[in-house]
Amino acid sequence: MRHHPYLTGCVLLLLCAFLYLWGLSDMPFYTKGEPREATVVWEIHTNGEWILPLRNGHIIPSKPPLFHWLGMVTTLAWGELTEWTIRFPSALLGIIGVGLTYGAGVALWGAEVGLMAGIIVATSFEWHRAATTARVDMTLTVFMVAAFLHFLFLYRKRQVLWKEVLCFYVLLGLATLAKGPVGAVLPGLAIIVFLAAQRDLAFLRHLHIVMGGVVVTVIAGAWYGLALWEGGWDFFIKQILQENLLRFLNSRVGDAGHTHPVYYYIPNLFLGMIPWSLFFPPLMLFLYQRRKQWTKEGLLYFVVWTATVFLFYSAASGKRSVYILPLYPAVALLLASWWEELRQGTIAVPPRVLWLMRASGYLGLALVVVVILGVIAQYGGADPLALIRSWLHPKDQSNLPLFTGIVATHAWAFLLWGLVTTGAAVLLVLGLQRTHWGWVFTALAAFTFSLFLLINTVFQPTVAMTRTYRPFMERVVTRIGDAPLFFYLTFDNGALYYAKRRVPFYDVGLVPKDTPYFLLMRKEEWAKIAPRVEGTFQLADVSEGTGPKDRHQLVLIAASAGALLAPDTAPPTEEEADEDTL
Repeated sequence: MRHHPYLTGCVLLLLCAFLYLWGLSDMPFYTKGEPREATVVWEIHTNGEWILPLRNGHIIPSKPPLFHWLGMVTTLAWGELTEWTIRFPSALLGIIGVGLTYGAGVALWGAEVGLMAGIIVATSFEWHRAATTARVDMTLTVFMVAAFLHFLFLYRKRQVLWKEVLCFYVLLGLATLAKGPVGAVLPGLAIIVFLAAQRDLAFLRHLHIVMGGVVVTVIAGAWYGLALWEGGWDFFIKQILQENLLRFLNSRVGDAGHTHPVYYYIPNLFLGMIPWSLFFPPLMLFLYQRRKQWTKEGLLYFVVWTATVFLFYSAASGKRSVYILPLYPAVALLLASWWEELRQGTIAVPPRVLWLMRASGYLGLALVVVVILGVIAQYGGADPLALIRSWLHPKDQSNLPLFTGIVATHAWAFLLWGLVTTGAAVLLVLGLQRTHWGWVFTALAAFTFSLFLLINTVFQPTVAMTRTYRPFMERVVTRIGDAPLFFYLTFDNGALYYAKRRVPFYDVGLVPKDTPYFLLMRKEEWAKIAPRVEGTFQLADVSEGTGPKDRHQLVLIAASAGALLAPDTAPPTEEEADEDTL
């Protein structure tokens, strides 16, 4: 069956819009990272400071402002600052990234390859997560991917126009504005490695590197210069040293918790692209056997792209699974181009590759069956998740008790998902038995698509409502009006965002002498001090939400005019507070 490229692309993008935009406005902020970026957008919206909007009035933001500018533009177009307007840029860019992947596949190998590559990217866990959260990572990723693909267009064309090269450098400049110099450095490094492998470094002359450097400097350097002028030495230390050089060399300087071993990305790439990653072993064996034909078949560039991004971030001390997101389209295109050859039967499949393909497929089937049986067992009152609890990160372990309640209270949603998944499992079995790889691909796509819809509509909203401080802070805002409000020995970006005002740390020097005021503190902290402040400090409200780590309820404390409370310890710094709420 042949696909019309434009019609197929439109259907794919509509499916992505459905997958990424569904429920985007219904879920309150409940993690650490999203409200941290949201408060920057709030500062721009409230105070009109577009160059260096200081979080809470004094905290220098960790990242350049392109994502926040996009969020602000969406807010201006929508007419209101909401979770939707702040998340929308990530979702839109996620859809664009899928479209770029699809377009590259169509241009190089046809609509079928483009469709499969687009589906692989769209339904990869890490891509989906980045496309539905208010973080800067998808902004960086899509502009880097656009730069990677635009260079390939230039290289294949050979005779390039200056305006085409200019577009390439504009993309690098925007990628730099998204998250820093890595946006230009990493594509440049991959391109040099590719040209060296091709023994074609002379092509660099066509790229007008000096003029290109000027373009990138004008686009990104203009903001860095203005921000440095406003933020001074503090900005230089945080955004240039800590967030770039020191993060690469030693993540413990400036952002604790991201130091991981050199092999960190091996399991994370596998988990981030599951179930498609189950087919990495036969893909790698196939690529190795065809290594002498990589250039002829157009695969070399994507191999270099993947390897450069993977090795670059593996060498860095600071690691997060989302950092390697820019290599996902390259891997998807490699996987899809190979899969289409298998589907069409245009290549002879060596027995070892065929055996690995079937083994990977049956492993995927086992994964589907285990998930279905786990849901059934959970609904029946068993606790199969106890088998994996000890392997999970503590914050993921805390989500497991919620799963039991979700299955019980959303039985119809799980039943519908189970029917789709069972149908996908049957199609997967038939495809593997008959070596019909198109059926195998369709089955895995149906499974991942239905799973993400279930996560979007059932699981994430439930988790969010148990963690978020939004309902509590809405009551706080209504109750206190314009009265002074302080954080006492704690800090939370979500509470700050929903306060819709700047909330300083408690300091006796800031307390008004003749006006009642209010404190935000942890419930356990209030339990320690309540006996010795009875009468002058009173409990006014308690949050339902337990915060990003599911371990701290916040309380609102009403203080009488002139009442002072000397903290036993110094208030936390921004870094300490952010680390504690991970």
